[in-house]
Amino acid sequence: MSKFIRLTNVLLNTRTIHQINIESDRYVIHVISNHVDGFHWSLAGSGFGNLSTFASKVEVCKTNNPTDYKIVSDWISKHESV
Repeated sequence: MSKFIRLTNVLLNTRTIHQINIESDRYVIHVISNHVDGFHWSLAGSGFGNLSTFASKVEVCKTNNPTDYKIVSDWISKHESV
């Protein structure tokens, strides 16, 4: 099983795909970054902090990107039974 999907302008790591919204003429692929960003500040035993990850999305349109649309369609079909 391939760990990447090669599209025209992007190489997607399949491990970072969180969700794919399937619409009538496009796919919206939600990708979660493995990079974690945050900080912690404390004074005298108490403090506060922030921890976050970054999410992005890749849209593949059947009309604008027919080659990429077919690649994603084939990948989804191949992995539906998994």
